[in-house]
Amino acid sequence: MANQLDDSNPLIEEKNGDNDSDENDEDTNSKLSNHTAPISTTTTTNSLFPNKLSSLTNNNQSISRSKSPSRYSTSTTTPDRALNQKFHVAAFSGNLSVLKELLTKARLPIDCRDKENSTALLLTCARGHYDCSEFLIENGSDVNARRLTGSTALYFASSQRHTRIVELLLKNKSIVDISTFDGATSLHVASEKGYDDVVKLLVDYNSNVNAKMNDQTTALMLACQNGHLKVVQILIESNQKVDLIAQRLDGITAFFGAVQHGHEDIIDYLLEKKGNDDNFLTTIDQQREDGATPLFKACQKGYGSIVKKLLRYKPNINLLKNGESCLHAATMFSHLDIVKILIEYGSDALLNNWEGMTAVDLAKELSSAGGRDILDYLMVALKPKLSEHARQYLMHKSTRRTDADFDLDIIGNDEPDDWKLYKSLKSAKQLELLEEEIAHDGTMVIPTTTKKRTSITNKSALADIPHRSHQGARSAPSRHR
Repeated sequence: MANQLDDSNPLIEEKNGDNDSDENDEDTNSKLSNHTAPISTTTTTNSLFPNKLSSLTNNNQSISRSKSPSRYSTSTTTPDRALNQKFHVAAFSGNLSVLKELLTKARLPIDCRDKENSTALLLTCARGHYDCSEFLIENGSDVNARRLTGSTALYFASSQRHTRIVELLLKNKSIVDISTFDGATSLHVASEKGYDDVVKLLVDYNSNVNAKMNDQTTALMLACQNGHLKVVQILIESNQKVDLIAQRLDGITAFFGAVQHGHEDIIDYLLEKKGNDDNFLTTIDQQREDGATPLFKACQKGYGSIVKKLLRYKPNINLLKNGESCLHAATMFSHLDIVKILIEYGSDALLNNWEGMTAVDLAKELSSAGGRDILDYLMVALKPKLSEHARQYLMHKSTRRTDADFDLDIIGNDEPDDWKLYKSLKSAKQLELLEEEIAHDGTMVIPTTTKKRTSITNKSALADIPHRSHQGARSAPSRHR
């Protein structure tokens, strides 16, 4: 979205030279997200706004100027750059007397532009100067004027929570859904920042609650991702029908964002409000493009109470598209409480991930105390299966075994009995799968060796896609991707 306004540095380009830079324009830390849109805020030190060029799409809306009569020139050019600069500084700092003097005596155009295409109205609205904003609007300043980034006075006022100015602009025919170059509207930035009063105003003036940024981020996604329950309630309870199953380009939904960041109050609200909506229920087990589901992320993050809530809806607890299961995620990140919940629910501790590792294998590799605790728990949980039956099964099926299978004969005597029994059971399970395959096509297939595991610390398959921020006009909001 936009860069934070810089109080210490007026916007005048001449004062700092043509030294604009885009290096600080974007926040790359990202949540909702990652390709995923949260909105982060950055600051430029040499200009009020970044110098970004764009095609400036406007959602197919025609932009009309304010119809207010004016005693002053409505030209957008001035032959005197020094006067132009002084006029913009007065607007930025809220100096109403200087604004009036320049417009009256110097006959300065009311909508003269700087090199970022900013007008005095846009600057004074961004800074929250109500009297100056009202004066400029009453005298014909264009409420829908846009900077090079596509930002308008309404966008900046919304991003800074200047609620009175937002209302003033809307009453004077400011177009509510003009978007910035990345597709962000005023509703996006207000939702991301949790400005429920601004969101309510914008929605009352029919801002599109389902408007999407270029990466398909919606206002609801931003509110859920950033934990703004009041904003979520306003959006869902508006007269418009909010799209609850909309996905960002990376597959994230609003519900996924709430789970990923542990916003349990929003999760409870959505489940209570939409728990009987079949369309919404599909988002509970919706996979992101990398295969992660809300339950998977909750297990990875250690959100025990959220995991329990999600399990009521019978989501997939087994292998996902990313080759991992929820139990693998909980084990790798040493969340013993989550491991216990999943085992009690019926998770399979002998399920192989994409590297051929079970949760028990992962726990054995972990050097932390948490890993040892999980290993002890899993071995106890497997006790009912680690019985003489497993030994007898292996001996009975010994003629079917191949060199690729575990064999009791080659298990070292230096390992604990529980661990040897676990290997027996794991081998028995492999034999069962092999027999099923033989029965299916009548051929003997020798299992291939699994991919060599490099390091238990390699958690790329489980990593978050950074939640982004929205930063369009480059001013208060951040870039939600």
